Amino acid sequence: MNEKNNVKQCTCCQKAINETYDTCPLCGGTQTSEYLFAAEECPKCKSELKIEIVDGEEYDICTTCGGMWLDRDEFHRATSQCNIYKKLEIKRKFTRAPLVEDIEYVSCLRCGKLMNRHNFGTISGVIIDKCSKHGVWLDAGELKKIQYFIADGGLDRSRDRDIEANRAQIKDIASQVDSIDFTQKILHFWNFKRWLFRG
Repeated sequence: MNEKNNVKQCTCCQKAINETYDTCPLCGGTQTSEYLFAAEECPKCKSELKIEIVDGEEYDICTTCGGMWLDRDEFHRATSQCNIYKKLEIKRKFTRAPLVEDIEYVSCLRCGKLMNRHNFGTISGVIIDKCSKHGVWLDAGELKKIQYFIADGGLDRSRDRDIEANRAQIKDIASQVDSIDFTQKILHFWNFKRWLFRG
């Protein structure tokens, strides 16, 4: 990988591509993640992580605080709407909890870099620690909260909210374009009159 030019070698065709690409634009090959290490301790309380099976998936769970690490594919499956709607036991009303005031950034268990904090679904109030390349760290109980949020139609409400915000922005831009167009017509009209009477 050439750090100066921000490129890396494709793991399939060996050609130079942008380091942020997950798929090679030249051969279409998926880039395999190169983990620097796999941490065996909780990024929050530094206790040991143990592999436990939850809903048929193997997760790294902290033996002390109950936090859990989900690789990117595992998190996708755990929060997939079609998988959640199949589970009758999680279909109950979602209650949004107040946001925690203390902000603590934690490191990714795979690459060691600090993860970003995201409000899942924009409106859920469940703040997750996410590494865009490797996965997600969830505090104890957060996976169930996310699943309740999805089962209660939270993602649909979030998308509806985004659609309304985009519609308002488009309307505002259209209004500005109409105003500019009107101003240009007025200026053109007066320039034409000036030219006509000078001639």
